[in-house]
Amino acid sequence: MDNKKQKDAFIEYEADAWFDRNKNILLNYSKDRDRVISLIQDYDLKPKNVLEIGCSAGYRLNGIKESLGDCAVFGLEPSKEAIEYGEAHFPEVNFVRGTADNLSDFADESMDVVIVGFVFYVIDRNIFFKVVSEIDRVLKNGGILIIVDFFSETALKNVYQHIKEFSAFSFKQNYDEVFTASKLYYLLDKSTWNHSEKVLDASENYYDKYSVSLLKKDISASYK
Repeated sequence: MDNKKQKDAFIEYEADAWFDRNKNILLNYSKDRDRVISLIQDYDLKPKNVLEIGCSAGYRLNGIKESLGDCAVFGLEPSKEAIEYGEAHFPEVNFVRGTADNLSDFADESMDVVIVGFVFYVIDRNIFFKVVSEIDRVLKNGGILIIVDFFSETALKNVYQHIKEFSAFSFKQNYDEVFTASKLYYLLDKSTWNHSEKVLDASENYYDKYSVSLLKKDISASYK
């Protein structure tokens, strides 16, 4: 299967299947152990509008709403089952069913914080910069981008094992570098975690790592 069809394959075969496989995350989730929420709190961020791309059932957004109170939380998610569950259990979350290459439900510079959790690694390479552009479009200047994705010491392309019907792929790389290379985003915080144990990890086991990166958008800071 070529990359042009990977997006459709993920929507058809993986969106609901991923949610079904990972329902235990909902049962074990605690906002007090969520690095994304702790970053928002540690940096004393006061967002009015928060968007999470790939929000699943919205449990993190619900945790953000509970922690911050005075903010609106929006979730973009391709899984119908995840949204149905989220709407039943987390009524404070505003759900939109869709994918990251089309954020037309959200206005330009409408978000103070955008969270992208384990999404970039399955994005078709031929629409990758469209996704980046859409994220940049909806994020305010001065806003915060938080990326959670697999850490890799080099760029890697792997067969995506959960889809058997087609040959789909995952792409590991340090996605914060895509944004910082523009000189319009600045890395404020990055930590590396063991994917299995969910603890900070400085080992050489790069295969089982993910990173959490916090970047600030500032379109004028580099131009003196």
